Amino acid sequence: MIRVEVVDEARTRELRRAVLRPDRPPGAPLPGDELADAVHLAALDDDGVVLGTCFVYPEACPWRPDRSGAWHLRQMATAEGQRGRGVGGAVLSAAVDYVRGQGGQLLWCNARATAVEFYRGHGLATYGSAFTDERHPIPHLRMWRDLRS
Repeated sequence: MIRVEVVDEARTRELRRAVLRPDRPPGAPLPGDELADAVHLAALDDDGVVLGTCFVYPEACPWRPDRSGAWHLRQMATAEGQRGRGVGGAVLSAAVDYVRGQGGQLLWCNARATAVEFYRGHGLATYGSAFTDERHPIPHLRMWRDLRS
């Protein structure tokens, strides 16, 4: 059984760095660490080792600005050797539950193209086509999930 908890952002930083920003030195701040309203979630093993993580925070969805209760999902990361074991799914499910518990009605993200099928398998749909930009130098797709139902 995978246990997912709300944790301090510093507890997940090294996993997020190793998986998502390996070009940065250990301990370096990551984009989003400065967000005071971000809630970090971590899948933990019995010894408290972080196996997977993400963070969420309230932010309007760029392509659905009319929708209230939107939350942004960022920096999903699963430790090497833990992929394919349900860790990412447990973290994403916990994020959905957390956002719903806060009254959130929509969850959105910019997903790496290589992870789109994972997100689709968890109820997120794509919006538009793949893109790259200064913040996303590798192909990403916009994805979202309506949490009202």
